[in-house]
Amino acid sequence: MIVTADRREADLNRLVRRVDWRFLLPNPRPARSICFADGLLAQAVDAISDGMIDPLTHPIGACDLAVAVNPARETLQAAWTALRPGGACYMEWHSPLAGGPASVRRRLEAVGFTNVTCYWTWPWPDRGPTLFWLPMEAPNVVRYYLANRAHSQSLTSRAWNRILEIIWSMSLKLQFLAPMCVTAHKPCNGDHTASIRVDTGVDLLEMIRDTWSTWSSDPSPQHLSWSLLTRGARSINKVVGMVFAESDRSPRLIVKLSRAAESAAALDHEAANLRAVQTSLSDRVRGVPQVLFLQKWAGQKVLGETALAGRPLYSLLRRDNCRDLALKVTDWLAALADHATPCPRSSWWDRLIETTVDEFEQNFGPVLESEKLRQTRAILATLGDLPLVCEQRDCSPWNVLIADNGELVILDWESAEPHGLPALDLLYFLTYLIFFLDGAMKSGRFKESYCAALLPTTFTGRLQRECLQSYVAQTGIESTALTPLRLLVWLIHSRSEYQRLVAASAVRPDPTALRRSLFVSLWEEELAHAITPSHIHLGMR
Repeated sequence: MIVTADRREADLNRLVRRVDWRFLLPNPRPARSICFADGLLAQAVDAISDGMIDPLTHPIGACDLAVAVNPARETLQAAWTALRPGGACYMEWHSPLAGGPASVRRRLEAVGFTNVTCYWTWPWPDRGPTLFWLPMEAPNVVRYYLANRAHSQSLTSRAWNRILEIIWSMSLKLQFLAPMCVTAHKPCNGDHTASIRVDTGVDLLEMIRDTWSTWSSDPSPQHLSWSLLTRGARSINKVVGMVFAESDRSPRLIVKLSRAAESAAALDHEAANLRAVQTSLSDRVRGVPQVLFLQKWAGQKVLGETALAGRPLYSLLRRDNCRDLALKVTDWLAALADHATPCPRSSWWDRLIETTVDEFEQNFGPVLESEKLRQTRAILATLGDLPLVCEQRDCSPWNVLIADNGELVILDWESAEPHGLPALDLLYFLTYLIFFLDGAMKSGRFKESYCAALLPTTFTGRLQRECLQSYVAQTGIESTALTPLRLLVWLIHSRSEYQRLVAASAVRPDPTALRRSLFVSLWEEELAHAITPSHIHLGMR
């Protein structure tokens, strides 16, 4: 991805998300591209290409990628002519009157294209970031996606979702869906096939099938299909592919790809963390993906993991089941920390505490009161020896899934700390569980929700207290450690918040932006309760 250093994150995210379809091609970084369209799509194609060729020059066999929107036959022919053997095309049809996959396939094959694959995307490519890419001629993949979308628990939302699923299913059956996005290839020929294959890349699904026996004992499938999930609010968020074999009702594996070079290291981190968990804790915890492969494709890392299915916990959360769900996660996190023996404070203090406080002060110093920092350091200094445990560090209601059998699935381990401190994941999870329960995720009333949960007399306060008491009993840590750990969790997570602020402005955030920090406000509320004798901190001091 070729971008300028001062491009604002919002603009960059909009740009790179417009070309998420590049991961459906044999090479997501073409050397030379031609685009028969303008606007954002043309800018995005330019951003992912080493060079662009003007369609008005009528090039012959010079391009690796051709892109068009609602192309007429003349444009399809021009794209075919411009591509060199082995090149790929990406086309969009924005009208349901295009005729469906069968009609579009005939048009492309009439020109000479092969390997035509039609995808249904939503929302419309130029109207917002695309959330998914579903292969229209793989009904098993579409059915899985429709059945496993996150649903709201309100009756109105559930009814609307059901109506929406019926409309989508009927539209797919009648081939009357739009937009339709299509990839196809210009076949290789002559004596240059070998060099062309190297230059234009290898289809990712083909590579997975060819290396199947290196990570699976199952017979290699004859044909693979996949869907792309392209969610995420930032340009560095990963793209996730769900890979299906023939008529599979659920994916065989998932693959993760990085949109930007800056996020490639996250795949290495996630692979290392998952392998560490599998090696040391496989006998105690379940619901953690296993690494199948980590390898190069088209010059970038691709991470393959076992596919673990389930519904996001937040989509199932209700007031009458929140206690059971919270205790289930509490037990899982306690098992993750089980059998860990206390380690001398001197062995982890600088790495986990001192550097965290120093970074917090450096990042948010312009809006921090020196007295509050002094009080924070004093409270953290009360920590004694603690066991070192695996911290997942993003244990949230959107990364915790509930499988059909009721077991937990925990996703996204790229930020994990294999030798971290106990209780931090639980404190983070409970906070966001309550935000969802209180409706703060929609209303933005995070501070009010958090303060209510600090009181032992409220419903959410009692819920927190019960979970924390259960965790303490199962892990054997001192309950007095919870007060400093409650401060520490927001210092840790403020790092990522600060990084988002920097990315949004491309410069050091000004004090106004820093004051809007959610995690700074939670730290301040926690500190106020920790130093006020009249408050009984969750009844555990």
